[in-house]
Amino acid sequence: MRLGAADPARVTTPLAIGLGLAALAARVPSPWAVAVTAGVGVVGLLAPLGAPRSTSPVAWSGALALGVAALLIASRLPAFLGLGPHGAGALVHPAGPAAVGAGAVGAVAEEAFFRRLVYGWLASWGASWGAVAAICGSALAFAAIHVPVYGLAVLPIDIAAGLLLGWQRWVTGGWSASGITHVAANLIAQGVIP
Repeated sequence: MRLGAADPARVTTPLAIGLGLAALAARVPSPWAVAVTAGVGVVGLLAPLGAPRSTSPVAWSGALALGVAALLIASRLPAFLGLGPHGAGALVHPAGPAAVGAGAVGAVAEEAFFRRLVYGWLASWGASWGAVAAICGSALAFAAIHVPVYGLAVLPIDIAAGLLLGWQRWVTGGWSASGITHVAANLIAQGVIP
């Protein structure tokens, strides 16, 4: 979808994205952070965008399977190589039910925001930006908002995760596969999926 000059979304969508990024970057771990993240996810769901393109169930399932498999391999790679935990791996702690629920809500909300709204808005600018800019732009924004809480050590991991999730968005035409993959990533980080 190419936005016209008179289209109010031309102003409101970048404003919503900017405010959402600011809210996500300002989060501190607390119950309020879950509410802020959920609120930003609702904005990501309600913002006006064109209809997602449909894809085959085989492509959707394949993108989901490859994404989850990549996460499982990446989570085991440091131990396989004999390396100690570093970056996000140092943050893995077994989580209780409330934390698991908060992680799932956060994952779905972030995907609605980053892979539906941010990706969709960047992709709407057409051939001059295209899917590559949408994948990379949403991945960089996704990684940047995690730095204030987790530090620079997670930046490479979050950029890689954002690129994977953006690729899934591109392949499937929607954000549901990346949402499920992000939930799986949070479950791995929380020690629920060993």
